[in-house]
Amino acid sequence: MKVMVVCTTGGSGRRQLGGAERLLIDLLPAVAHTGIEIVACTPDDAVGEACKAAGLHWIELAARRRTDPDYVRSIRRLVRQERPDVVDSHLLSAAMHCRAALAVGYRHIPLIVTMHSSLWQHRAAAASTKDKAAVQLNIMLDLAMRRIRPHVSVAVSEYEAAELRRHAPRPDVRIIANALPATWPGPRAHRPVADRPVVGYLGRLERDKGADLLGDIAAALPEADFRIAGAGTVAVPELPNVRLLGHVAAAEFLSGIDCLVVPSRVESFGLSALEALSLGVPVVHSGAGGLAEVTRTADGVLAYRSELSPAGIAAAVRKATAAGWSADERRATAQWYQDNFGFPRIVESWTNLYRSVSDGSGQR
Repeated sequence: MKVMVVCTTGGSGRRQLGGAERLLIDLLPAVAHTGIEIVACTPDDAVGEACKAAGLHWIELAARRRTDPDYVRSIRRLVRQERPDVVDSHLLSAAMHCRAALAVGYRHIPLIVTMHSSLWQHRAAAASTKDKAAVQLNIMLDLAMRRIRPHVSVAVSEYEAAELRRHAPRPDVRIIANALPATWPGPRAHRPVADRPVVGYLGRLERDKGADLLGDIAAALPEADFRIAGAGTVAVPELPNVRLLGHVAAAEFLSGIDCLVVPSRVESFGLSALEALSLGVPVVHSGAGGLAEVTRTADGVLAYRSELSPAGIAAAVRKATAAGWSADERRATAQWYQDNFGFPRIVESWTNLYRSVSDGSGQR
């Protein structure tokens, strides 16, 4: 069985390393080890490097602009050349272009689309009328392409699935929640909070992730040291208690902080929150989208929801890092996340989906 995986990371002309990209870096080699042949069609970025390092059949392929006829033609050419049993697209750009490429002449090939986000949530969180209009155009194109080229949609959370069922025309939705990385440590040993707590942020530095609030949050917590990991278009102010780290190894970074802040405006899942909770690191979060779902089991133990304001987040951080919490209860909660979001589960879920849509048993 052969699966052609298509992903333009970050959209046309942009590159990013977020939860979707980190998932593919682990997932594609693991699926290949089950005996499914993977043809990975991605840009020559972190995902491409990981595919090459794993010995996968990798082809450099990316959209150069929002609507790219050359990308459509290249996808169609590779489908003719590789003859996949299933085409699997990830993120908006690949989804749009794969649906166009397979709309005529290739409707017999099953198509899977994983957006990793809700366009309607992006529209609600847009900062300006211009930004809302741009998202609305994406929504209109997405709904049109869903009618033109039916496919299976994979949602990474109940939240994202509910969004699709509410807005999209008769969607065929399967839920495969994200998982912890393939190599991930167990819950860390109890870490007493120092006189100056270390507060971390791990993710893309973009407005939809709340990165524009980080400077004000740090200013509201002068008694804490902030470690900001990630890259993006938002510039975090240079403050005495803020250190910018760029890209980091997630487990090592999380093991060295006392609290993680996840001030997202847009979030279908919240991988950094899951990773922190699984290690026993308290998480202060906005509750946006899938975050409320992922953090539910840890409410009041390791997870603290806050209004989306620097003062509110600062107050929640002080609560999360205060003395007196039960180390045993926090460790037990962390172990629950380890047990329920282990990597083997997601590999089994994806391989089962590929096989079922390939033989027709998964078509509805």
